[in-house]
Amino acid sequence: MSMRTRALVFSTFFGSCLAIGLLLVSMTTNHWVRADPRRKNSTEAKGEVNFGLFYGSQHLNIGYGVRPYPIDVYTFVRTENGDSSFWLWLLTTLGTGFGLLACAIAAIAAVLKSASAAKRGGTMVLLLAANISAAGAQVVAFLAWLMQFYNYFSLNVLLAEQQQQHWYSTGLAYLGYSFYLVVISTIVVLLNIAVLLYAKRRDLRDRRRLEPPSEDKNKAAIMLY
Repeated sequence: MSMRTRALVFSTFFGSCLAIGLLLVSMTTNHWVRADPRRKNSTEAKGEVNFGLFYGSQHLNIGYGVRPYPIDVYTFVRTENGDSSFWLWLLTTLGTGFGLLACAIAAIAAVLKSASAAKRGGTMVLLLAANISAAGAQVVAFLAWLMQFYNYFSLNVLLAEQQQQHWYSTGLAYLGYSFYLVVISTIVVLLNIAVLLYAKRRDLRDRRRLEPPSEDKNKAAIMLY
């Protein structure tokens, strides 16, 4: 593998590290869904809701000050939305976590492949497989969350007792930046895959160029003489 091809492979290490950082921020921040709930027949009552993958918060103000409510998203999904919503949440969580693991494997494989002068293709196969797995897992994660959002969270992000107090959030919810970090991470991994495919093609071309002529070609040339 030429130095230029090694440099291309090593560049995917930085892409994998960037994807890891984006996914870590995404999983540890509570802005997958945001909403500004209102209360019927009240102009002073306002609220703010933030949901992450695991935890969230609700800040409701009925005109006498903000009342914070911590939210366990897992419990909220199971008790307020039902089983189908839970499976979508689980797909999102597992997809994001597996994407993070696959990106870590891809980063390690990129370093090993770029540092090795051996012509074995096992590491390149692992590198491509890890990046493809990371991209696939993240696609599953953000598609599941989109279904979760449009089927459930866009209609309600409030507890039943809060709805009984005439709070509503239908049409007032939107996707937060934590979700979009997964989308950006997926794009970064797809760029990694494109770079690796180009590097692999370039390596094959360089090998063919440096291959010695075969015996059949030598015999043909002697017979011509």
